[in-house]
Formats: sequence, structure tokens, C-alpha cells
Amino acid sequence: MVVAKRLFIQVLFLLSLLVIVAEVWGATTRRRKTTTKTLKKRIRKSTTTTTAKPTTTGPKTESPNRYCRNYNRIKKNVLDTALHEDFIIGKRASTTELLDVRDRPFGTYNKKGFRLYFDSFDKVEYVRAVEACLYRKLQLLALDTPEEINDSYFGNRSLEYDLVHIYDKEPDMEFLWTSAVPCSKSDPLNKATNSCSSVTWCSNNVETRLNYSLNLDQLSRPYCMIYRRSTKQLAPMNCSFKALFLCESACSKPKCPSQNECRKDESLFEVIGGKTYLKKDHENRGVWELTNYGFFYYLGEKLVNWKENWMTCCSLGLKPLALTDWLMFHFDRPNSPLQGVVYWSAMTRAGCPLHFENCLHNASQSLSIDIICGIRKGGSCVAVSIRDPISKEVFGTSMAVKTTVCASKLLLGCQGTEKTFEIRNDASNCDLPECAGLPDCIMEDEFSVKQPLRVLLAPWRFGKWHTCCDNSILELKDEYGTWDEAYKRCCSIGMDLLSVHNPAKQYCLGNPYNNWYTNQAGYLPFRTEAWTAGRDIEACRGQLRWCTGYLNDYLKNDLTWKKGHDPRFANNSCVYIDFGDPVGPSLALADCSIKKQIICEAPMGVSFKSAMHYYPCMRNFRVKESDAKKIWNTGDLSRTNYAAKRMIQCLAEHIGLVYNSTKINEHVYLQMMSRMFYPLNAIDSMENSIQDQIAWLSSFEALHGEKKILNFKVDMKNDVLDDYYATHFDRAAEMIIKLYECRGIKKMNDETFAFDFLVCLLQSKEMDRFWKVYDFKFERASVIPADHELNSKCFAFYNFLKNTSLCIPPNYLHTLNDSGPLLTLGPINIKRFNTSSFTACLERRGSLPYAETKQEFEMIYFYIRSVAPTLTIIWDQGYYDKFYNKFMWCRSDFGPSSPIAQIPIPVAVNATTKQDFVMLVSLPGAKPNLHAVAATEQLKYQTDVFCRFQKYVVNECLANERAKKWEY
Repeated sequence: MVVAKRLFIQVLFLLSLLVIVAEVWGATTRRRKTTTKTLKKRIRKSTTTTTAKPTTTGPKTESPNRYCRNYNRIKKNVLDTALHEDFIIGKRASTTELLDVRDRPFGTYNKKGFRLYFDSFDKVEYVRAVEACLYRKLQLLALDTPEEINDSYFGNRSLEYDLVHIYDKEPDMEFLWTSAVPCSKSDPLNKATNSCSSVTWCSNNVETRLNYSLNLDQLSRPYCMIYRRSTKQLAPMNCSFKALFLCESACSKPKCPSQNECRKDESLFEVIGGKTYLKKDHENRGVWELTNYGFFYYLGEKLVNWKENWMTCCSLGLKPLALTDWLMFHFDRPNSPLQGVVYWSAMTRAGCPLHFENCLHNASQSLSIDIICGIRKGGSCVAVSIRDPISKEVFGTSMAVKTTVCASKLLLGCQGTEKTFEIRNDASNCDLPECAGLPDCIMEDEFSVKQPLRVLLAPWRFGKWHTCCDNSILELKDEYGTWDEAYKRCCSIGMDLLSVHNPAKQYCLGNPYNNWYTNQAGYLPFRTEAWTAGRDIEACRGQLRWCTGYLNDYLKNDLTWKKGHDPRFANNSCVYIDFGDPVGPSLALADCSIKKQIICEAPMGVSFKSAMHYYPCMRNFRVKESDAKKIWNTGDLSRTNYAAKRMIQCLAEHIGLVYNSTKINEHVYLQMMSRMFYPLNAIDSMENSIQDQIAWLSSFEALHGEKKILNFKVDMKNDVLDDYYATHFDRAAEMIIKLYECRGIKKMNDETFAFDFLVCLLQSKEMDRFWKVYDFKFERASVIPADHELNSKCFAFYNFLKNTSLCIPPNYLHTLNDSGPLLTLGPINIKRFNTSSFTACLERRGSLPYAETKQEFEMIYFYIRSVAPTLTIIWDQGYYDKFYNKFMWCRSDFGPSSPIAQIPIPVAVNATTKQDFVMLVSLPGAKPNLHAVAATEQLKYQTDVFCRFQKYVVNECLANERAKKWEY
């Protein structure tokens, strides 16, 4: 097999050599055909500058300046003799550029300001510079505008701004060929002094007055001129001199709308309560972003083309997004609203292929990003997006900028110096199942640990827990309240009010013991009336919806209601569930101010909620777990039965993508798009590809020079970066556009509408493996610990340990005596490892210190004090046992259900808190002391800890030589 592969590679190599030889032979032996082509002159508007800068006058209509005869002769010769295949159009791959058999001067396209130039690596004579530009359908550099003359690239510190010539020396960069010739029609040659103070740019027949004189005594015609970077002046030069050159397009300014066309449409707004809002008929959903630079960004959810984007922005009293460093600095963050979605910017190159401009903005605003992707692939308008945070580490920036066809439908992006209108936070759009006007949902930090995931501490202290219907359900201890009070109470512990999403859930709540899932044995002991998450809102009376942190939908029509209660007559009503109804748990309406029992629920286990929904959906519709996981992990819907279709419908409704059975929530979809994550697992192979190309090109070093090869590495990496960003940019745009195509699919069956919708989405290759690139880290997570910990006095933390495989080197441990405990030599730095005091030791297979005897307690205490005299010592978990009237250890090196996990504390505890859950600490002091205190932020995340280890853990570490060691 290896031999066959090697032979195959050799055959390919020989064939490529034959192709190159044939190309070279054809290029040197073919006969030139004479062609006649009309040369169209580019007319530029006249430009004037101050006396300190060159001044430019408009082009003349009469015959060209006589000094341009040389330039015109070269141009005519190229146009008369060149074949179609002689011309090079657009940017090419670096390898193709280097190995061009037509012997064109080697170079690459580079951005300087908002313009693109072809930048040569080779130093050539004047005639070859002119020809090289013409063969690319460009023209030799004409510094006929103040913007170009003042560009930092053309100064004497050019190397600081030039990655292409980064390995060159200052003298190598001093000279640039230009299309200028001395003197002009308005400033002819002074024969007495043989000098003049003007030039004519032969590439466009534009005249420029200079504030210095050109002396032609030492030269004879034809006159050629170079630009000296050190002096920022033009100078005559012998045409056989070899210098670098730049090519540019014949135009100098893209086609932009005028400022007069950008007007605010006052008819779109209305003033309510002293604030300006968009009228309801013109509601444009979006979000405002306040910057640190004195202006606002408005990111809309409206799909528009580039022209519609600036017109809509202007009608709102704004302008399109200026693509500048400010925009990049503001949005270059992990939680950026630009993450994963594509917005239009104000930038375009329309009518001027290689020059870009932020239309309707100050042209002097800078953009230091090196790559504008997609230039070689067409499209004149520029869009922007933020890619995954990892790309910033690899490429230095996470912003993707790409040229796109101006007629494409992308998202609205605007900016302005002020908020021109307020966004309606109330759900005045009653077509969406979103709750508004609710109490603030605030989770109390003291109830939980937050790192690395938030998890509820000592859940048993809140009330009676029930595990059923794929949820952890909490019956609060004799707590009653209004709907608002119940909503806030559940939020405070990271839970939601009970919701009844479908009849299967309602049946399960009444018959948990008979539920088909075997782990749900038991029954709900309460027979009471309790609030659910269902209600209508003031702005949309009569439309009942679930108000939870994860379910965005209306109440379904097939739910069971209490006799005499009709959901159609809801009017500022809240929904409760009557567990005492003989028919079964039934829903009913009540005034929201009435007090009822509070029952909270959350998905079982500590994880991100969206990642957990498929479990209840799978069980409700009796889908095999193997089939459900296959759909989840692969996105393969090609062989899906009816039950799986219902499962997918259920899943789409839980995450809010589909509501009311047959409607798509585009707002939720765009939020999901902003959480898409493109793993850069191809980076290694990309880097290897670059290195392979560099190694291959090193064989040309003798021919092309060492500096070119070094410079060429930068160009190749830019090519790879261009392709990488362009690919993922297009993917994001495709996924947005695909949404709007799929929302119009015909409804064959309401029960499987979401399935049909997702099938439509997945028909696009860009939507393939949707869930694999979805970043759950931005989702709200469930905070409920494992089932066996819900009613336990002790806590295991197993659900959110970051790393439990680290091995303990024995030289990091101290043995107090021959049979005594093993402790770390020093405390573990909590902040450094981004962990909590509860988990730092568990992640290293140890535990926080504890003691079984008073002598052992004092021995541990005095050792820690000898190492860290001012440290607050954090001991293992503890709780007050009301039955035995004493404090108990929770030994975290054993599971909470183990008989030896809970043992008495052998010393007195100074209880400074009446809370059931406490932290056991020793304050600095010469005498041993132990206090039971509340779990504060400082103790949980800022206080370093000592760890205790079992001997068998150390022995296993010694026996495993390959185990990864840990450090303090």
C-alpha cells in the first residue's frame, strides 16, 4: 500500500512538471496576435490641498502631456500585442503567483488604509513596472490625493506598517516607481532653469502642483519618476533604475450615497411618557449597545440588503455600522451579540474594485485588521461578524470581515451618537410567547457555589424534594405567596415555577408511580393548590403562556382544565394546578394576587438546560435512548420514526425555537445563532499545510532570494486566514438565510411541524451537525445536584469537578506522624486554578481537612499555623444535627450515603450562624478554634486551602508513572 501511494505521488509530480514545461514553451514560442483596443481615459475630479501639500488640478481634455509619450507607448504596446490569457485578474494563490510561467514580477495584494494595492516583491525597471500593472488590469501608482500622500505606508517609517517587506531593510524600501512625469500643461518646463514645480500622472492624466522644484539637468528623456519615502517627495530617475512598485485601480473612490440622502423619517416614531418609540406598525426588533467611544450601536433582527441597510439606518436617525478599530475593540469579546451572526457594515468597494470606504462616515477612521476576506470571490459590499474566541488566540483577532454580494439579505446594523428611540421591553407584540413585566429573577449567591458551574448547596434545607417526571420538584416548607412572590422565590434558588408543557407531563404529575420510566417510582404526597409558571401579561390579555427560564410557549389546547375553568376567559390571570381534583392534577385560573402554595422545579442534575431537554422529550414519546442520542450527536434525521419526530417537536418547543406548534421564533433562532461555536480543530492541519508549502518553496530559494521566501510565509498565512474566515462567515450567513427559507414550509402535520422545519434547515450543508457547533456555555444551567444529594446533609460536588485525575507527588505531602494524616505542604491557590474551596481538594482526589479525635485536630491545626499563621483554615463540610444536638463532619472523601461519611466533630464549635448549612473554619490565633460560619464569597472563592489525603491515593499515584502531576 505504501509503495502504491509513493508511485501515485511520483506520477503526479511528473505530470505537473510536464504541464509547467508546456506552459513555459508555449509562452516563449507562441505568435502574438495584433489587436486594437480603445484606451478609455479615467476622469478624476480636481483636488486642492494646502501649500504644504501637493495640489492637484483636474484632467485636461486636449491631447496628453508630451512627457507621457513613454508611458503611453508602453501601454499601447501591451494592449496591441497581449493575448487574453496574458492578463491576471484578481488575487491569486501565493504558489500560483510565485510560479507564474509568464515571468510577471512577483507580489501580493495588501491593504493600506481602506485601499488595496498590488505590492511587488521584485525590484524592476520602469517599463516592467508599468507592464506588470497593465497585465493585472491596474495602473501604476498615482499619488494624486492627499489621503495617499499622508498614508503612513508612504513615509520613512514604512516598515512599521508593512508585513510584506518585514524582513527588508530601510534602503530596500526607499524608492517606489510612480506613473508621474515632470511638468504639466499649466506649469510647463522652464527652459532657463530646466525645472518645473508640477507633475502629470500619466495613468489618469491628472496634474499636481508641488511645493518644491524638480530639476531635470542631469537626465534626458524619457523621464521617469520615483517616490522617495524618506523625504516624501517625487524625484526624476533613469528609467533603467530598479525599484519596487505598487499597482492600484483606476478609480479612487467607491460609489456611496450622499449625505443628503441620509434623512431621519419622523413619521416612524411616537412619543409615549416623554420617551420616543417606534410605532407598532414599524416595530424593528433589536438591541442597543453602548460603547466607550461616545456612540451607540443598534443591532437589528431585520433581514436587508446593503442599500436597504443604510436606508433603514438613516430613517431611524442613525448611520450604517462603520467598520473601524472601534467596532472591532467593542465587539471582540466572548459574549458579543455579533458572535456567530452576520451584519452589514457601511463599507463598500462598489464601482472601485480595490478601494474601500465607510459610506456616510468620516473616511479617516482607521481599520487595522489585516484581512478583508472574499475579495477574490466577488461581491462589493462588506459585512462583519465575530467568530469564536479561540480564533483570537490563534490569529490575533476574532473579527471576520468579508466582501459579499450587495443584494444579499443580512442583518441590519446601525450606529449613532445617541439612542434615537427606545426599545419596547413590554411584549406589545402578542404574536410571540414572551413574558414581560415580570419581577426580576435574581438567584441568591449565598445558596450556591458558582465555580465552575453554579450548583445549589445543601438543598435539603429548603423543603421536601421529589424526583419525578424528569424533573427535580421542590415543595417549599409551608410557603405560600402571590404569583409574583412565588416566581421570585423559585428564581432565588435557581428554579422555575412548575410548568405543564404537554398532556404527558400532566399525566405523570398525577401518576408518578405508574410512570413507565423505572427510576421515577414514588408519588407526590401533596394534595394542594399550587402556582404554575402559566399566566397572561397585561399587554396581551387572554393569551396564557409559560414564564420560565427555558420554555417559551403558549399553553397547549389539549391540557386538562378544572371543571368550570376556561382558559379562553383569562384576563390578567395566573394558572394554578389543583392536585386535589378527583379527575387528576388539573389546571385552573385565579387572580394573581391570591396566595397559594409554592412548588418549584428544574431539570435533574447540574448541566446546561438546553442540553438536558431531550431526556424528558425522549421519555414522553418513548424513544429509545440510543436513537435519541444518535439524533442529538449527529443531526441525522434521515431514518426517523414518528415517535422521534414528536421528540424533536418537543425539543424545539422546550428551547423556544418553535411555539404554538407551528410557528418559528426568529428571535430565539438568532440568539441560538449567536451562540454557535466553530471549533478550530483544523488549525493544526492548516499550520502543517503552511509549513509543507514553505518547505516545498525553499527549493526555489536560490532562484528567488531568501527574503522573498521569508516574506512569502506571511502571505501564505494570510491566504489560509482568508479562506478560514470566509468559509465560516459564509456558513453563518447561509444558516440565517436558510431560516427564512424554511419558515415558509407547508404544514403537513402540526404535531411534527418542528421536525419538518429542522429537516429543511439540515438540508443545507451549512446547517449540518447543528448541535455539535452550538455553545451551551451561554445557556442558563440547571443548579440541582444529583438525586442522592437532594435530601442528604452532606454534599459530594461530583457533578461539577473540573479534573479528578491529577496525581499527588509524595514530595508535596507532609505526614504528621507514622499513622497520622497526610497534608499538603502548603495551601492550594484557589484563584490560580479557578476553582472553589469545596472542590480544590476533591479535584486532586483528596478532601478538606477533618479530624476524628481532639489530638488529631490540634496536630493538624498547629501544622497549618506553622506554615500559614494568618490564613483562615477551611475545614471539611459540616452541619448541625438537631436530633443529636451536635455538629457533624461531612467527610468529602467518601460519598454522602456512606456510613462513615458523617462523624461527630471532636472539639467544641463556636456557632456564629443559625443556618443549617455552614462552613467550618479556624480563624488566625495561637490556640485551636473552630467556628461555624455562613458560606461567604471570600471563603468560597478567595481563601486558599490545605488538603488531606488517604494513603491509598498516594500509593496509586506512585504506582502510576504516567499519571499527570499537579502543582500548588
